[in-house]
Amino acid sequence: MTRVHDGDGPLWCSNGVKVRIAGVQAPDFESASPCRAEDPRRLNYRCDNVAAKRSQQIVERLVLWKTLRCESTGKSYSRVVARCMLPDGRSLSCAAIAVGAAVRWDRYWRQYRMGECR
Repeated sequence: MTRVHDGDGPLWCSNGVKVRIAGVQAPDFESASPCRAEDPRRLNYRCDNVAAKRSQQIVERLVLWKTLRCESTGKSYSRVVARCMLPDGRSLSCAAIAVGAAVRWDRYWRQYRMGECR
């Protein structure tokens, strides 16, 4: 990975692919499209620049300049939604939750059959 937008992606791969981390939701920057419009369906979004920056930095420490093994679960906008494994074999989704960069997004956790974190 060469760049991280925020705690749930997109993560930019060296080959140009943009990855959205499956099953989690991280704080969004206030300029993100879900934060700019009032919409009751978007109750899961936390719009907070300080929290989004913290989440981004945590995920950067987990993934930057490392090779991850990712399995696509679908598409979201122009990103691949993927279950990714860190080089040490841990789930990136579970690692992001464990260090406080993101929370489990139950609807998508079930949809993508994420399993349990160890």
